[in-house]
Amino acid sequence: MSLTDDLSIPSPHRASVGEEGAEKDLKRSFFQKFSWPLPISLTMRNWLLLVLLLATIAVFWEPLSALYSLTREQSHYSHLLLVPLVSLYVFYLNRKVILSSGEWSPLLGLFLVGLGVIGYWEAGRANNAVDYLPFTTMAFVVVTCGIFLLCYGPSTCRTFSFGLLFLLCMVPFPAALLHAIIVVMQRSAAEVTNMVFSLLGVPLIRDDIVFGLSNITIRVDEGCSAIRSALSLIITSIIAGHFSLRSLWAKFGIVVLMVPVAIIDNALRIVGLSLLANHVDKSFLTDGRLHDGGGYVMFALSITILLVLLSLLRRLEKQPSFSSS
Repeated sequence: MSLTDDLSIPSPHRASVGEEGAEKDLKRSFFQKFSWPLPISLTMRNWLLLVLLLATIAVFWEPLSALYSLTREQSHYSHLLLVPLVSLYVFYLNRKVILSSGEWSPLLGLFLVGLGVIGYWEAGRANNAVDYLPFTTMAFVVVTCGIFLLCYGPSTCRTFSFGLLFLLCMVPFPAALLHAIIVVMQRSAAEVTNMVFSLLGVPLIRDDIVFGLSNITIRVDEGCSAIRSALSLIITSIIAGHFSLRSLWAKFGIVVLMVPVAIIDNALRIVGLSLLANHVDKSFLTDGRLHDGGGYVMFALSITILLVLLSLLRRLEKQPSFSSS
């Protein structure tokens, strides 16, 4: 037997497999440190979850009622009512794994619950009443996640991680952040609108966000930012990505791609309505039904683009170069 026969030369592939195994073992050991065997029956634990959630809703009833009123008053927050329904549906799909879990995590769970309670208390003491609702809603989400972590442990919560994290989508933006987002959407729509007018060869005079056409003058104000359709499109892409795609990069990518799609579609709507008002009838801009109708048409176009992008990303995921990465 030669000397080389006694030597085992490790391959890079084996090393990478070993590193992945070590990483999984590290994660498993971390979860085991904070996961304890359930001291009560599964039925009692599941009833405990229900009681704790109902008690949390009772404590947070005032901000939750205000959140419901917000969805009725501001159209760009109408999607908030669907968020807990989606989370409940994800829970229903994984109910067998979740409800049969034989572990719990009192340390991590109570830590999150404590953070949420402190946040709720601090929000009540704050002088800024404008941002009271965002912070109290965030506190509600944190407490809810803490209750699930307390009752089912970190390993099981990983199974239900999308349903828990998706609850963050029901948190309204603080006033300053919402205004900043609307301004960015408004300015972006104005820039893309100017590009489309230039491509079409439409003569105009531009003064910042004001466009002077031959017969009318339009202003891309904050109401033209299409924040409602943009938020709805992003929420839809998050849900569609979760149920249609496997890899994290694809799920994140589809959400990122929807941002420019929303801006471009909004600009096309502005251009289309402006040209119709300039050459056909000004009621295309003044009539709310026609104005909103254009928004519905462009939102349908955005959903079509979303479906096409989902199909392309699913094909990319099936490629060996992406599945092995």
